[in-house]
Amino acid sequence: MPTVIAKLTVNEDKLEEFKAAASEMVAAVKANEQGRTLMYTLAQSQSAPTEFYFIEQYADDAAASDHTKTEHMKAFGGKLAGVLAGRPEIIRLNQIASVE
Repeated sequence: MPTVIAKLTVNEDKLEEFKAAASEMVAAVKANEQGRTLMYTLAQSQSAPTEFYFIEQYADDAAASDHTKTEHMKAFGGKLAGVLAGRPEIIRLNQIASVE
């Protein structure tokens, strides 16, 4: 099962703007990708509050690929101009075991 961890570092003065846009993104994934996106979680680092992580799990490779092409992903990307303190770091994984 494809799993993605995306680390986004946000400019300190843009935290609330990012949280609002990212929360809208999570809601859009829930509304539009059910059954294909199995987990889509946004978390904030406890030790570095400008670091945010999307933890994503997809039903298959096609679902993961399709996610990057959605209209809500394009809209979210447009909201990040001037908000991020650098490029997102994307880690792609294959799930071995989990507790569900």
